Amino acid sequence: MKRSVSLIAILSIALLALTGVMVSAQRTGGYREIDKADEGAEAAAEFAVKAESEKKEMTYKLVSVEHAESQTVAGINYRLCLKIGYHKQDDDVDTTEFVRVVVYRNLQNQYSLTSWTEENCGDDSN
Repeated sequence: MKRSVSLIAILSIALLALTGVMVSAQRTGGYREIDKADEGAEAAAEFAVKAESEKKEMTYKLVSVEHAESQTVAGINYRLCLKIGYHKQDDDVDTTEFVRVVVYRNLQNQYSLTSWTEENCGDDSN
């Protein structure tokens, strides 16, 4: 009887450990929230704004990083919610809006802008 209880206890502990490993494995490769002031996130945000400015031939200005996540792949993907500002030439008004961007940083620390989408991702919508 004592042996059965010990065997059940050992099997229970093993099952709990295996469950923990499986849950951890499911999260590997997914995005995880990081600090908005993270050095990598800020560098990725600055790169995104510069790249989109060049692409659209406009001058975008990074106002703030509203939300930041990273994903480890063969390099790092940064998924960011940015508040940006710009000034249209035919208008005297400075405009701000939110955009969701994905920036990839490869193993050689080179950045590329994967996506830029106007999206109300700031404030309470995270």
